[in-house]
Amino acid sequence: MKRILHAMLVAVIAVAATTIMLLAGAEAAAQTRPTEQVYTTVDRQPEFPGGKAALSQYLAANIRFPSALMRKNYNTGPVAAKFIVDKLGDVRDVRVTTKPLGRKMQKGMQEFMTTIIAAVEKMPRWRPGQVNGQSVSVFYTLPIEVNMQ
Repeated sequence: MKRILHAMLVAVIAVAATTIMLLAGAEAAAQTRPTEQVYTTVDRQPEFPGGKAALSQYLAANIRFPSALMRKNYNTGPVAAKFIVDKLGDVRDVRVTTKPLGRKMQKGMQEFMTTIIAAVEKMPRWRPGQVNGQSVSVFYTLPIEVNMQ
């Protein structure tokens, strides 16, 4: 009984630590502006300077896939960066979502997510989204595709 309780406690601590680590980078940078409206549906979506091709090149140049995950041929599953492109085109409140992490791959995936957050946070100013011809803040989801070929 004592071993079962110990194992359960270790599992709970591991899950809590992982959650804190995943959110620490994003939450440290996330400062919600209480009076600002953030749109999910807009007339014109925000756009990275140079369009989708330039965005793909930027991500390829700035996101490192950890060698530990590559050696194990680890399938990350769906990964997405979620952030706000504000009405000036600045990117903020970056978060990364992924499938639940196995214990063996937590460190490698944490490293991968950290590089994604860093790359997104240092992006150049986007063309902001618009509603009725006015620039607005938009919640944006950017799928991150991993191609190990």
